Amino acid sequence: MIGKINKIVRKYSIVELISYALYSVYLICLQWIGTFFFRLKVIFWNIQIGTNSKVTGKFLFFKYPGSKINIGNNFTSISLSSRAMATSIFSPTCIKTLSDSSKILIGNGVGLNGTSITARSKTIKIGDHVMIAANVTIMDSDFHVVFPPEGRLTNPGYEFDAGIEIGENVWIGTRCTILKGVRIGKNSVIAAGSIVSKSIPENVVAGGIPAKVIRNLETTKKGSKRK
Repeated sequence: MIGKINKIVRKYSIVELISYALYSVYLICLQWIGTFFFRLKVIFWNIQIGTNSKVTGKFLFFKYPGSKINIGNNFTSISLSSRAMATSIFSPTCIKTLSDSSKILIGNGVGLNGTSITARSKTIKIGDHVMIAANVTIMDSDFHVVFPPEGRLTNPGYEFDAGIEIGENVWIGTRCTILKGVRIGKNSVIAAGSIVSKSIPENVVAGGIPAKVIRNLETTKKGSKRK
């Protein structure tokens, strides 16, 4: 053990090691505080959660009376830029339901990073082990009618809302937007910066504005085996 420590000390600057250690302790403290207040908010808003949640930074809830927010086991959320993040987070993780018919159902082992999820009147379902990178927005509504223009401020257009389903093991890249009525199949990857306005099948990489299938992950896997 002493030899290993000496090897580390010779490889790295003492100042760097001390800075790294202090920042690591700081992050542990932030996670403890964030998780504590997250659990208080869960009680306040009457939200169902599983075990072993870990939250770093702020977490915002708004739950309309009669709506439902369920979060599974081993949930994680990061709402600040840290050593664990490859990019900066613009705002805290925020989960909102805006009517008594809306539901947000989050499975086990899901990770959010400065994610905004808003269900106005429908159901947003996120499957087990979904990874959502920084600054992703998910919403089941346009919040205003598109046409005629004079009705945009007065007509909320609830009839045009549509639910969202994200399958298990999906990976959503940073700064993506997931729009109403979308279903993303299990195991798929959504490239960074994409706007998903139509459903994506399972086991593919999709990206772009609007997002389209780029390649099939199953075909890639089979092809690599033949080499």
